[in-house]
Amino acid sequence: MARKVRVEACQVRTESRVCPGMAQTEQGETYVLDARTPAERGICCQAFTAMSPFRTALEVTDQVGREQDGHLDITCPHGVVTFRLSRAY
Repeated sequence: MARKVRVEACQVRTESRVCPGMAQTEQGETYVLDARTPAERGICCQAFTAMSPFRTALEVTDQVGREQDGHLDITCPHGVVTFRLSRAY
């Protein structure tokens, strides 16, 4: 069974703390990824694509993230938002 993965927009590198892209990601937004992506106010599709392999690794292995207190930081392709991925127990 796959584990759920918690995603937090832990840093947005703008003065307003809101990404200027179309998704308008705000610092502090959190999501739990499971079999489906969040629907109400979802993740930027380009950021999701960048984090997807790491999300899968967190879901199905015990090894990933151990060296960083159980989380991985992934920066979006535009370099504006850093997302922190961790297991959602």
